[in-house]
Amino acid sequence: MSSWVHFGHFGGVTFFALAVFVVVWSLFWFTTKGGYFFFDPQDCFDGKPTDRVLPRSAENATFEPMLKHYIGVTQLLVTIAAASIAFGNGQTLASPIVIAKLLLAWSIFYGVLFCAVLLWRYDEYTQNVKSYTRIWYSTVFALGISSLLCFMVGYLVWGWGLSKID
Repeated sequence: MSSWVHFGHFGGVTFFALAVFVVVWSLFWFTTKGGYFFFDPQDCFDGKPTDRVLPRSAENATFEPMLKHYIGVTQLLVTIAAASIAFGNGQTLASPIVIAKLLLAWSIFYGVLFCAVLLWRYDEYTQNVKSYTRIWYSTVFALGISSLLCFMVGYLVWGWGLSKID
C-alpha cells in the first residue's frame, strides 16, 4: 500500500513540476518576438537596434560576468536543496515534507539543466551570434525560472508540513 502512496506523491509532484515548466516556457514563448537574441550587449550595440536604448557600457560589455552570477546562484540553490533532501526529516510517506523533498529534487534537476543548457548555448553563441533563437531563449529562461519556482514552492510546502507536526 505504501508504494502506491509514494507513486501518487511522485506522480503528482512530477505533473506539477512539468506543468510549471510548460507554463513558464509557453508564457515566455508567446510574449517574445524575434528570430534570435544576443547574449553579449556589445553584439546588440554593434547591431544598432532601432527599438532599444542601450547604456554606454553596452559598447564593450559581455555576458561572461552575468554567466558567473547565474551559475553561482544556481550552485547555491542546488546545494541548499540537496542538503535539505539529505538531512531533512520525512516522518512518513504521507508527510508534506516528502512532497517538499520531491519538489526540491525537481528544483535541482531544472537547475542543473539550466546551467548545462545556458553554458552550451553561450558556447554555440560564441561560434554563431544568430544561434540563440527564440526556442533556446525560452528554454533557458523556463529552466531557470522553473528551478526557482520549484525551490520556493518546495520550501513553502516544507514549512506548511512542519506546522502540521504534532
